Amino acid sequence: MSLRSDMQQNIQDKLNFSATPAGEAREAGREEAESRLTTHAPERPAGTTRLMEEICDRENLKEALRRVKANKGSPGMDGITVNQLDDYLEQHWQAIREQLLSGAYKPKPVKRVEIPKPDGGVRKLGIPTVLDRFIQQVVMQVLQRQWDPRYMVGWRGYFGFCETPQVLIYLTRWVRLRLRCALWRQWKTTRRRREALLQLGVRTQLATNTAGSGRGPWYLARAKALSVGLSNAYFRSLGLPSLFENC
Repeated sequence: MSLRSDMQQNIQDKLNFSATPAGEAREAGREEAESRLTTHAPERPAGTTRLMEEICDRENLKEALRRVKANKGSPGMDGITVNQLDDYLEQHWQAIREQLLSGAYKPKPVKRVEIPKPDGGVRKLGIPTVLDRFIQQVVMQVLQRQWDPRYMVGWRGYFGFCETPQVLIYLTRWVRLRLRCALWRQWKTTRRRREALLQLGVRTQLATNTAGSGRGPWYLARAKALSVGLSNAYFRSLGLPSLFENC
Protein backbone atom coordinates (compact mmCIF):
# COMPACT_ATOMS: atom_id res chain seq x y z
CA MET A 1 0.00 0.00 0.00
CA SER A 2 7.70 4.57 -4.89
CA LEU A 3 8.16 7.88 -4.08
CA ARG A 4 9.99 10.65 -5.64
CA SER A 5 10.97 14.23 -6.26
CA ASP A 6 12.55 16.81 -3.99
CA MET A 7 9.72 19.15 -4.92
CA GLN A 8 7.11 16.71 -3.61
CA GLN A 9 9.12 16.28 -0.39
CA ASN A 10 9.26 20.04 0.12
CA ILE A 11 5.52 20.31 -0.32
CA GLN A 12 4.94 17.51 2.18
CA ASP A 13 7.22 19.19 4.75
CA LYS A 14 5.06 22.31 4.57
CA LEU A 15 1.90 20.47 5.61
CA ASN A 16 0.71 21.44 9.05
CA PHE A 17 0.41 17.91 10.41
CA SER A 18 0.34 17.75 14.19
CA ALA A 19 3.58 16.47 15.68
CA THR A 20 1.60 14.86 18.49
CA PRO A 21 1.42 11.08 18.09
CA ALA A 22 -1.81 10.28 16.94
CA GLY A 23 -5.33 2.97 1.36
CA GLU A 24 -5.53 3.28 -2.43
CA ALA A 25 -8.41 2.92 -4.88
CA ARG A 26 -10.42 -0.11 -4.11
CA GLU A 27 -12.01 -2.49 -6.48
CA ALA A 28 -15.55 -3.48 -5.61
CA GLY A 29 -15.49 -7.19 -6.23
CA ARG A 30 -17.79 -10.01 -5.39
CA GLU A 31 -16.30 -12.27 -2.74
CA GLU A 32 -17.78 -15.25 -0.98
CA ALA A 33 -17.90 -15.04 2.81
CA GLU A 34 -14.91 -16.77 4.34
CA SER A 35 -16.93 -18.66 6.91
CA ARG A 36 -15.06 -21.93 7.17
CA LEU A 37 -12.39 -20.77 9.58
CA THR A 38 -12.39 -22.67 12.84
CA THR A 39 -10.67 -20.26 15.21
CA HIS A 40 -12.98 -18.49 17.67
CA ALA A 41 -10.40 -16.76 19.81
CA PRO A 42 -11.74 -14.58 22.63
CA GLU A 43 -11.83 -10.86 21.95
CA ARG A 44 -9.14 -8.67 23.49
CA PRO A 45 -9.11 -4.90 24.17
CA ALA A 46 -8.25 -3.11 20.97
CA GLY A 47 -6.17 -0.27 22.38
CA THR A 48 -7.98 1.96 19.93
CA THR A 49 -6.65 5.28 21.23
CA ARG A 50 -3.00 4.25 21.09
CA LEU A 51 -3.47 2.75 17.64
CA MET A 52 -5.16 5.86 16.26
CA GLU A 53 -2.41 8.07 17.67
CA GLU A 54 0.13 5.93 15.84
CA ILE A 55 -1.95 6.21 12.67
CA CYS A 56 -1.97 10.03 13.01
CA ASP A 57 1.79 10.23 13.53
CA ARG A 58 3.46 12.84 11.31
CA GLU A 59 5.90 10.47 9.60
CA ASN A 60 3.17 7.93 8.90
CA LEU A 61 1.06 10.67 7.31
CA LYS A 62 3.91 11.88 5.12
CA GLU A 63 4.62 8.36 3.89
CA ALA A 64 0.94 7.77 3.10
CA LEU A 65 0.74 11.06 1.20
CA ARG A 66 3.73 10.09 -0.93
CA ARG A 67 2.20 6.73 -1.78
CA VAL A 68 -1.22 8.10 -2.67
CA LYS A 69 0.33 10.73 -4.94
CA ALA A 70 2.60 8.15 -6.55
CA ASN A 71 -0.37 5.88 -7.25
CA LYS A 72 -2.25 8.79 -8.85
CA GLY A 73 -5.76 7.69 -9.82
CA SER A 74 -8.97 9.50 -10.68
CA PRO A 75 -10.79 11.88 -8.32
CA GLY A 76 -13.81 10.64 -6.40
CA MET A 77 -17.22 12.18 -5.86
CA ASP A 78 -15.86 15.48 -4.48
CA GLY A 79 -13.68 16.10 -7.56
CA ILE A 80 -10.48 16.65 -5.54
CA THR A 81 -7.41 15.37 -7.40
CA VAL A 82 -4.20 13.94 -5.95
CA ASN A 83 -2.43 17.18 -6.89
CA GLN A 84 -4.88 19.14 -4.73
CA LEU A 85 -4.54 16.86 -1.71
CA ASP A 86 -1.62 18.81 -0.17
CA ASP A 87 -3.58 22.06 0.02
CA TYR A 88 -6.72 20.30 1.26
CA LEU A 89 -4.86 18.60 4.10
CA GLU A 90 -3.09 21.83 5.05
CA GLN A 91 -6.48 23.52 5.50
CA HIS A 92 -8.50 20.70 7.04
CA TRP A 93 -6.11 18.26 8.75
CA GLN A 94 -6.76 19.33 12.35
CA ALA A 95 -10.50 18.68 12.00
CA ILE A 96 -9.87 15.36 10.21
CA ARG A 97 -7.44 14.27 12.92
CA GLU A 98 -9.96 14.99 15.66
CA GLN A 99 -12.57 12.94 13.80
CA LEU A 100 -10.16 10.01 13.47
CA LEU A 101 -9.19 10.05 17.14
CA SER A 102 -12.81 10.26 18.29
CA GLY A 103 -14.04 7.59 15.85
CA ALA A 104 -16.33 10.11 14.13
CA TYR A 105 -14.64 10.10 10.72
CA LYS A 106 -17.00 9.02 7.94
CA PRO A 107 -15.80 8.17 4.41
CA LYS A 108 -17.51 9.86 1.49
CA PRO A 109 -19.65 7.91 -1.00
CA VAL A 110 -17.66 6.22 -3.76
CA LYS A 111 -17.89 7.31 -7.37
CA ARG A 112 -19.49 4.62 -9.54
CA VAL A 113 -17.85 3.82 -12.86
CA GLU A 114 -18.29 1.00 -15.35
CA ILE A 115 -15.31 -0.59 -17.12
CA PRO A 116 -16.01 -2.63 -20.29
CA LYS A 117 -14.96 -6.29 -20.09
CA PRO A 118 -13.05 -7.88 -23.02
CA ASP A 119 -15.73 -10.57 -23.37
CA GLY A 120 -18.65 -8.15 -23.18
CA GLY A 121 -20.54 -6.56 -20.33
CA VAL A 122 -19.09 -4.18 -17.78
CA ARG A 123 -17.33 -4.36 -14.45
CA LYS A 124 -18.58 -1.93 -11.83
CA LEU A 125 -15.93 -0.13 -9.81
CA GLY A 126 -16.17 2.22 -6.88
CA ILE A 127 -13.61 5.04 -6.72
CA PRO A 128 -13.15 6.54 -3.23
CA THR A 129 -12.24 10.19 -2.81
CA VAL A 130 -8.55 11.05 -2.68
CA LEU A 131 -8.91 11.91 1.01
CA ASP A 132 -10.43 8.52 1.80
CA ARG A 133 -7.64 6.80 -0.12
CA PHE A 134 -5.17 8.76 2.00
CA ILE A 135 -6.94 7.70 5.23
CA GLN A 136 -7.03 4.08 4.04
CA GLN A 137 -3.29 4.25 3.38
CA VAL A 138 -2.33 5.70 6.79
CA VAL A 139 -4.37 2.99 8.53
CA MET A 140 -3.00 0.16 6.39
CA GLN A 141 0.64 1.18 6.95
CA VAL A 142 0.23 0.89 10.71
CA LEU A 143 -1.64 -2.41 10.51
CA GLN A 144 1.07 -3.88 8.31
CA ARG A 145 3.73 -2.93 10.84
CA GLN A 146 1.95 -5.01 13.50
CA TRP A 147 3.57 -8.09 11.95
CA ASP A 148 7.32 -8.69 11.73
CA PRO A 149 8.06 -9.14 7.99
CA ARG A 150 10.93 -11.54 8.69
CA TYR A 151 8.63 -13.73 10.75
CA MET A 152 6.01 -13.79 7.99
CA VAL A 153 8.57 -14.54 5.28
CA GLY A 154 9.98 -17.37 7.39
CA TRP A 155 6.55 -18.93 7.78
CA ARG A 156 5.90 -18.61 4.08
CA GLY A 157 9.20 -20.24 3.16
CA TYR A 158 8.78 -23.10 5.60
CA PHE A 159 5.22 -24.05 4.72
CA GLY A 160 5.86 -23.51 1.02
CA PHE A 161 8.76 -25.94 1.19
CA CYS A 162 6.63 -28.47 3.07
CA GLU A 163 3.87 -28.07 0.46
CA THR A 164 1.21 -27.23 3.03
CA PRO A 165 -0.44 -24.13 1.53
CA GLN A 166 -3.54 -24.65 3.68
CA VAL A 167 -1.67 -23.07 6.61
CA LEU A 168 -0.83 -19.95 4.58
CA ILE A 169 -4.36 -19.72 3.21
CA TYR A 170 -5.76 -20.06 6.72
CA LEU A 171 -3.54 -17.29 8.11
CA THR A 172 -4.28 -14.93 5.21
CA ARG A 173 -8.03 -15.37 5.69
CA TRP A 174 -7.72 -14.96 9.44
CA VAL A 175 -5.93 -11.61 9.03
CA ARG A 176 -8.69 -10.36 6.71
CA LEU A 177 -11.33 -11.42 9.22
CA ARG A 178 -9.57 -9.53 11.98
CA LEU A 179 -9.45 -6.39 9.83
CA ARG A 180 -13.16 -6.67 9.03
CA CYS A 181 -13.88 -7.16 12.72
CA ALA A 182 -11.82 -4.07 13.66
CA LEU A 183 -13.57 -1.87 11.10
CA TRP A 184 -16.99 -3.08 12.25
CA ARG A 185 -16.11 -2.08 15.80
CA GLN A 186 -14.88 1.31 14.63
CA TRP A 187 -18.17 2.12 12.86
CA LYS A 188 -19.95 1.58 16.22
CA THR A 189 -23.60 2.54 15.51
CA THR A 190 -26.21 0.88 13.29
CA ARG A 191 -26.59 4.01 11.18
CA ARG A 192 -22.87 4.44 10.57
CA ARG A 193 -22.42 0.75 9.81
CA ARG A 194 -25.23 0.85 7.25
CA GLU A 195 -23.81 4.00 5.62
CA ALA A 196 -20.31 2.51 5.48
CA LEU A 197 -21.56 -0.69 3.83
CA LEU A 198 -23.58 1.26 1.27
CA GLN A 199 -20.54 3.39 0.43
CA LEU A 200 -18.53 0.21 -0.06
CA GLY A 201 -21.00 -1.00 -2.68
CA VAL A 202 -23.12 -3.42 -0.62
CA ARG A 203 -26.78 -3.77 -1.70
CA THR A 204 -29.25 -1.70 0.32
CA GLN A 205 -31.21 -4.58 1.84
CA LEU A 206 -28.12 -6.58 2.71
CA ALA A 207 -26.47 -3.52 4.27
CA THR A 208 -29.59 -2.75 6.32
CA ASN A 209 -29.99 -6.31 7.59
CA THR A 210 -26.33 -6.67 8.51
CA ALA A 211 -26.08 -3.27 10.23
CA GLY A 212 -29.14 -4.10 12.33
CA SER A 213 -27.89 -7.52 13.37
CA GLY A 214 -27.38 -8.16 17.07
CA ARG A 215 -24.46 -10.51 16.39
CA GLY A 216 -20.98 -9.65 17.60
CA PRO A 217 -18.15 -8.21 15.44
CA TRP A 218 -16.22 -11.49 15.20
CA TYR A 219 -19.32 -13.32 13.95
CA LEU A 220 -20.25 -10.57 11.47
CA ALA A 221 -16.70 -10.44 10.12
CA ARG A 222 -17.74 -13.59 8.22
CA ALA A 223 -21.00 -12.08 6.94
CA LYS A 224 -21.54 -11.68 3.21
CA ALA A 225 -21.95 -7.90 3.47
CA LEU A 226 -18.46 -7.45 4.91
CA SER A 227 -16.91 -9.93 2.48
CA VAL A 228 -18.44 -7.97 -0.40
CA GLY A 229 -17.69 -4.46 0.88
CA LEU A 230 -14.31 -5.26 2.43
CA SER A 231 -13.39 -7.74 -0.26
CA ASN A 232 -10.06 -9.46 -0.83
CA ALA A 233 -9.53 -7.17 -3.83
CA TYR A 234 -10.14 -4.16 -1.57
CA PHE A 235 -7.42 -5.23 0.86
CA ARG A 236 -5.02 -6.03 -2.01
CA SER A 237 -5.58 -2.52 -3.41
CA LEU A 238 -4.43 -1.13 -0.05
CA GLY A 239 -1.21 -3.15 -0.19
CA LEU A 240 -2.08 -5.87 2.32
CA PRO A 241 0.23 -8.79 1.49
CA SER A 242 -1.03 -12.32 1.05
CA LEU A 243 0.95 -15.29 2.38
CA PHE A 244 -0.29 -17.40 -0.51
CA GLU A 245 -0.39 -15.84 -3.97
CA ASN A 246 -3.63 -17.50 -5.10
CA CYS A 247 -5.58 -16.58 -1.96
